[in-house]
Amino acid sequence: MSAKKRLVYNGRHGLPEGTRCFWCGSGDANPEFILNPGGSPLLACCNQVEYEKAKAFINKDNKVRAPYYLVLFVLLVVNLFFIGMDIHTWWSYAPLLGICLTVLVWPAVFTHYEFYVRLGLVKTRRVIRFIACAVALLSMLAALSVL
Repeated sequence: MSAKKRLVYNGRHGLPEGTRCFWCGSGDANPEFILNPGGSPLLACCNQVEYEKAKAFINKDNKVRAPYYLVLFVLLVVNLFFIGMDIHTWWSYAPLLGICLTVLVWPAVFTHYEFYVRLGLVKTRRVIRFIACAVALLSMLAALSVL
């Protein structure tokens, strides 16, 4: 957005108080780099580089989201089938491992972008990947315990 055209939020120029950067989570979001002008909650970034990265993430997320949720749904149904049929073999933990690997590849588990704002997109994705790795490790250990 150019410096000449400034949007007005809540009757004043700039951003509402407490607006954090969508990409890094810092408190110094810039009113010139807003991802969703007029949206609620407001998604702003600190600088042009982070703005471009965040915009690329949102564009990619819009393309990947449907197949991603479809893969997670199929793996979840298979996992629930194994749990319901009370199957206890080493390969019965494969769907859980598949769910974890899917989340590792694309850690966009939240349906709304405002959930990323508190820590920032980068840190939130790291936390999600860490949890996915921990669950994957537990899944592999559970599979080994059945052998």
